Amino acid sequence: MIKFSHKKVATTILDPRENFSRKEIKTEIRYDPLTGASCRLAHFGMITLQKVDFSSWDTPENRSRCPFCPPNIEKITPCFPPEILPKGRLYRGETTLFPNISPYDQYSALAVMSHEHVMPLKKLSRRILKDAFCAGLEFLKIVAGKETDLPYHIIIWNYMPPSGGGLVHPHLQIIASEFPGNLFRKLLEQSKHFYLEHEQNYWEKLCSIEKKQDKRFIGERGKGCWLASFAPLGILGEFMGIFPEIHTIFDVDENAIDDLTDGLVHLFKYFRSENIYSFNVGLFFAPSGAQKYFPMQIRIVPRTFLNLSERPPDINALQMVMQEPFAVVHPESQCAKLKSFW
Repeated sequence: MIKFSHKKVATTILDPRENFSRKEIKTEIRYDPLTGASCRLAHFGMITLQKVDFSSWDTPENRSRCPFCPPNIEKITPCFPPEILPKGRLYRGETTLFPNISPYDQYSALAVMSHEHVMPLKKLSRRILKDAFCAGLEFLKIVAGKETDLPYHIIIWNYMPPSGGGLVHPHLQIIASEFPGNLFRKLLEQSKHFYLEHEQNYWEKLCSIEKKQDKRFIGERGKGCWLASFAPLGILGEFMGIFPEIHTIFDVDENAIDDLTDGLVHLFKYFRSENIYSFNVGLFFAPSGAQKYFPMQIRIVPRTFLNLSERPPDINALQMVMQEPFAVVHPESQCAKLKSFW
């Protein structure tokens, strides 16, 4: 029913590192068990992650020109018109939410998470995370009450420069849209297809199988099931938090956000131990009518510079032109390490 399909291939070379002796190098092709999309596991041991000195980013000069630092945030960031938000912005704790001045869609907001310009992983507390996600959800619920023809609700996060984040000051991006994006659309389509064919929820079944096999099952935090992805999207793997009992934005209460942020805090402890300091996040919710086959889920894809001298990005022609993810890690090995932080 759910198949973890893969194929191993080998390249033979005469290796100059070992006096040109004959050597086989293994590559593995994996297929996502839901969508069938392929990815490659290769280049093992070719990337050494290094600690980054954040202090060079956190200077008075950088803070003075950052639009998200106080007092700039109140002076130079935009406001929503009163028919959307009567006060123009939303506030929760240290989080300030306002419209994206360069929007991705009709409703495109930013939630600045803290007053601090630079927040290393150890400072991303449950409180900081909860306030930011709750502000984003409040905004999505307000929009949903006004715009019933925008069914897709998404929260994304680019953390630190390797992720593509243009500003180091931590912030979420919140989108309500008529267009779900390619990955979200494929997940919804294939989840529905699986449900109609098997009369079962794919994600509930996946969590059950992964827990039983215990190869990529990280653990549970409250209502969340956390996995290392079998066919990861990123060069340093991919992690998923699946919430089988939670579906649309209206199912999400503060307890659910507590479970979500608890999982993230434990994942970030593992990241720190591995010198992972950047990532992309996508938090997806079921649109109306998809509750039977699609639960709320979060995907976290670690990012890095390939080295700290030239700082090349971890995206190349394989991913960009062929649309083929590849990873330099085995999800099963990552999962085994991560369990100790859970």
